[in-house]
Amino acid sequence: MQGDMLRYYSRNQFFLSQMGIWPYQSRMIKILLPCFLVTAEISVFATQVLLLYDTWGDISMTVEGTVNVILLVGATTKLVNVVINNKKLQQLLQLMDEHWRLFHSECELHILRHYANIGQKVTKYYSVYINIFVVMFMLIPLMPKLLDVIIPLNESRPIIYVLAGEWGVDKEKYYYPILLHCYLAAVVSTRCMVNVDTMYMVCVLHGCSLFNAIGIRLENIFDKIKFDDDEETMSKKQVVIKEHDSEDYHEMIACLKKHQLAIKYIHMLDSTFKTATFLILSLNVMILSLIGLQILNKLGQTQEMIRFGCIAVGSVTHLLSMCLPGQLLLDKSSEVFDKASLMPCTLSAANMFIMSMATFSSVMQTAMSYFTTFLSVS
Repeated sequence: MQGDMLRYYSRNQFFLSQMGIWPYQSRMIKILLPCFLVTAEISVFATQVLLLYDTWGDISMTVEGTVNVILLVGATTKLVNVVINNKKLQQLLQLMDEHWRLFHSECELHILRHYANIGQKVTKYYSVYINIFVVMFMLIPLMPKLLDVIIPLNESRPIIYVLAGEWGVDKEKYYYPILLHCYLAAVVSTRCMVNVDTMYMVCVLHGCSLFNAIGIRLENIFDKIKFDDDEETMSKKQVVIKEHDSEDYHEMIACLKKHQLAIKYIHMLDSTFKTATFLILSLNVMILSLIGLQILNKLGQTQEMIRFGCIAVGSVTHLLSMCLPGQLLLDKSSEVFDKASLMPCTLSAANMFIMSMATFSSVMQTAMSYFTTFLSVS
């Protein structure tokens, strides 16, 4: 890959390499690291299944266990999807590398660099933003221990766990091993989501840069031709463009070929993520519905409300990170459609939903609908 391209995506390369899903890593690393991460997720998943089995009928514990299961399944889905589609991800990176060579005019390179720079910032700030909430989430169980040292009481404060679960041992005696196990699950789940999401977003932003570059090039061609409003004159000029071996004709052909490259890239991107996206959207509806119910159940318990509030904010942010890039791509490809009567490109969830802000709104409304239903029967 070109050095110019790698300079912008080096952070994404580092993030994916942490999980063994960077396509250009050794085969052994790509097998061992994902296996370790999935095993870590499954080990915590088992404690949640045991919790649900032991506490079935207790609304609060059932909801908490279900929320944890959804988070674990969602994170594992993202990881496994990239492992399964690693060849497609490699092809995406190869196409991106090809684009950096073919879109070689100064204007086009400026646009590619502009969107790549946005991708750099998105990767950085999205990671920091999510990690802040994860750190807050992980520090909550330590607060009683710290307060026992700073402001001791006649008796120890109640123990708080990062994740409720059933380990089959004395939880107070093995508090710190259990805490470390939960921390491992939280870190692995978060990294799976952040690392895959940021790669997804920079890939979409690259697609937007292609359509933006093509749109501007088309605009320049049409400005140069300066069609008259008179239909007869316009018709004659169109014939000249088609028949005469002119610079404008070659420019139009170049734009058409580059548009076909952009469409091929978006189809590959959509094929890589659409099945997992559909499952994640469904999980988002469930988790947002249940989180609202759990926050109401924990009213008055400040630490618990903060804990589930962090999950709620993270879930909404995650949903937004899936829908907003799709909306941006739709807008940028529609601009080309407006300028040259070409079909706009979209990203989908299993070919059933178009990823856009309309989908974000629909998911939020559906989640609130389920939330009120759960609230009425609880």
